[in-house]
Amino acid sequence: MPYAREHPGAYPRRVLLAVTGLSPQIVTETLYALAVAPAQAAFVPSEIHLITTRSGAEKARLALLSDEPGWFHRLCRDYTLPPIDFAAEHIHVLADADGDPLDDIRSPDDNRCAADGITELVRDFTADPDCALHVSIAGGRKTMGFFLGYAL
Repeated sequence: MPYAREHPGAYPRRVLLAVTGLSPQIVTETLYALAVAPAQAAFVPSEIHLITTRSGAEKARLALLSDEPGWFHRLCRDYTLPPIDFAAEHIHVLADADGDPLDDIRSPDDNRCAADGITELVRDFTADPDCALHVSIAGGRKTMGFFLGYAL
């Protein structure tokens, strides 16, 4: 079904895809800016997906999705946001060439693997004609943000 490009909030599937590092609060800050205090029309994602390293994934699970502090759930509750599908399964951990989770992105090989993983996820989301994709390049390593923006 065609949707107006100017109104991404009209798509049935609205994905916020963010790269994160060891400071997962960028996710709640981005969600707040998009859904609660937008400069333009609100974009309330129906799903949130993160791209990060192994240690970043653990920090995100603990800070955002746990019972305490559970910042993601708190934000949704405090601002009465509609249900947003965001669970541990939506935290995508970058892997090396052997499929082992990356602890960090330090070497040229790590960067190649990160680029491959990021572009694969972007390809999957953009292949869905019913999906509006909003990306946040603010978190994680600078190269992660570059790869995410470049993949678009």
